[in-house]
Amino acid sequence: MNFKHLSLAATTMVVASIVFWLGVKPILGAEVPVPPDFSYEETKPLGAVPFSHKFHVTAKKLQCPECHTKVFQMKKMAASKDMTMAKLNAGEFCGKCHDGKKAFATKDAKDCSRCHIKK
Repeated sequence: MNFKHLSLAATTMVVASIVFWLGVKPILGAEVPVPPDFSYEETKPLGAVPFSHKFHVTAKKLQCPECHTKVFQMKKMAASKDMTMAKLNAGEFCGKCHDGKKAFATKDAKDCSRCHIKK
């Protein structure tokens, strides 16, 4: 290996170390903005269910492909008409993660108020 290659390797290591040390993420493309929160209203007789993208993406560190398009279509509220508690409890839609292992279970009656809000 000649001096030119060693110099390039050393420079790359120094730059990578500085980036890592500063906690700077290299820009590989534009970040996708977090979509706004919304609410599932078709939940009678229980209260509506607000959904926070910010909470799931920021607090829980989920990535868009974890839900879209495996669990939900990208179109807002696309699955709401087909979404029932029976389907959630069977592991569909929100129940894919809210199974009592990854997140609190949709089946637990004590947890209804964690999703359904009273008006």
